[in-house]
Amino acid sequence: MLLFTILLAFTVSGCITNDWAEKEQKEKDLIAAYVKDNGITEDQKTENGIYYIEIVAGTGLSPKQDDFVVINYTGRYIEDNRVHETSYDSLKSEWDNADTYKYFVYGPLKFEYGFSIAGINEGLALMKEGGKAQILIPSDKAFYDFNPMVYDIELLKVISDAPHDDSLVMEKYLNQIGWDTSTYYAEPGVFVKETHVEDPNDDHYFQAGDTMYFKYSGKLLDDYGQTVTERVFDSNMQNEETVKYVHGQQSYEKGSFMLGFPQALRTSLDTLRFKTKATFVLPAVKAYGDKGLINSQYGYIIVPKFQTVVYDIEVVDLLSPVK
Repeated sequence: MLLFTILLAFTVSGCITNDWAEKEQKEKDLIAAYVKDNGITEDQKTENGIYYIEIVAGTGLSPKQDDFVVINYTGRYIEDNRVHETSYDSLKSEWDNADTYKYFVYGPLKFEYGFSIAGINEGLALMKEGGKAQILIPSDKAFYDFNPMVYDIELLKVISDAPHDDSLVMEKYLNQIGWDTSTYYAEPGVFVKETHVEDPNDDHYFQAGDTMYFKYSGKLLDDYGQTVTERVFDSNMQNEETVKYVHGQQSYEKGSFMLGFPQALRTSLDTLRFKTKATFVLPAVKAYGDKGLINSQYGYIIVPKFQTVVYDIEVVDLLSPVK
């Protein structure tokens, strides 16, 4: 995946094998043909060996150490134009690994600059916010597999202070949806508001001993235009499954599933009643903080670091212990 630099030490004794030399030559030939066929010049080649082709000149900041970047991207093998990875849902059908990465979140990707493959790191440093570029990357600046690649990248945003930027996005979002300080639940440190109440006279809220069955949708907030938009990263709203949770427990019951279940969300469920629907806005520090939510098997980002998260919760059933 794009976000993880491959560290590979080669131990070669004696002369380089014919197989190795053949692969090196094939890669050189592939790059030479691609450069010729696409009108790329040697002036577009950097000292480190990547080719940087500017498509749209950006006008904002260029990323530097400790910054975060937000990008759209597609990486393809130049040999056969196969998609290696992409942020575009529209290209999912072309991506061989799309089914394998079933929890992958399509859309703009936020990550810490410098924590990608070498060719991407170098290419991003040449870009400015708002720009688009194509980067031709030899395999020794990518995945060390003799497969040169080309990445199309749009640099949407450069973030110099990720925690502060996220707090501004959350504030903008709360103003956009018309929430004020009355929606703040101080103990867990989240914002919450009921959006549907089955029975306004019902005074039984989720409490010790109760078991709740609920449906949910977890959403990221994107701020790359005039308004903040939502993007689903995890949901069971479209199926028949519910999450079973016993009040006060550290996790949901066996047989249920969520990609993540932050403590602040668990704690604030005591604002809910039978058949309630509610929205919870979790500041980054109360959601997934400075670690984010990472797929443990393949290592891709589900929720970036320093990311406000929104959960829509629908209570399907609320059971009290039999007395």
